[in-house]
Amino acid sequence: MATGVVLLAAGSGNRFGGRTPKQFLPFNGEPLFVASLRVFGSVPSVKEIVLVAPPGRSGALRRRLPRLPGRVTVSVVDGGSFRGASVRNGVNALTARVKVVLVHDSARPLVTADIVRRVEAAARRTGSSLAAWPVADTLKQEGRRGRVGRTIPRDGLWVAQTPQGFRRDVALKCLLNPRPGATDDVALVEARRLPVELVPGSPTNIKVTTPHDLRLCRALRS
Repeated sequence: MATGVVLLAAGSGNRFGGRTPKQFLPFNGEPLFVASLRVFGSVPSVKEIVLVAPPGRSGALRRRLPRLPGRVTVSVVDGGSFRGASVRNGVNALTARVKVVLVHDSARPLVTADIVRRVEAAARRTGSSLAAWPVADTLKQEGRRGRVGRTIPRDGLWVAQTPQGFRRDVALKCLLNPRPGATDDVALVEARRLPVELVPGSPTNIKVTTPHDLRLCRALRS
């Protein structure tokens, strides 16, 4: 069964700062988004990749696409006004042969093929899945005037990562009617009370949000 990937590179990067969107910044000699694109292109079951670009920047992404194995079809579409709308555009661009949909943030350049395969297998098995990592730090909830309100037990808490995976029927049911407030994609599955399987990701599957994150990812890759 073919797997398709929606690779999100449509963010504005406001929290990162600077004039150049972070997905275009150099990483390992190529634009940042190319790192995860190459990883997905190395997984044999992946047959289609849809790269979701910032509105009006699809041409810039197309010009920077690397050569991938001939079995992989890569297309570029414009993103929407919020994350879920960008995911919807990407899902709509996949063909009917795709039976599992993986959604990944291009700002996570250190994803591995092993993580991809684990999320993919769990999505086939359960219907929906996500890479995640157990919370290691003690969590404090802020109270009034910047003081500690309470300590939150970390047992059973996981940090959500990507990729997040969906069997085709689940993707069509849940991802095509997004809501702006959802901060990740499996939340749309959870809202319908459908099962989502947690898959161990990696502590190095870092999302580049700040310049420090990018420096850390570069150091880990070197």
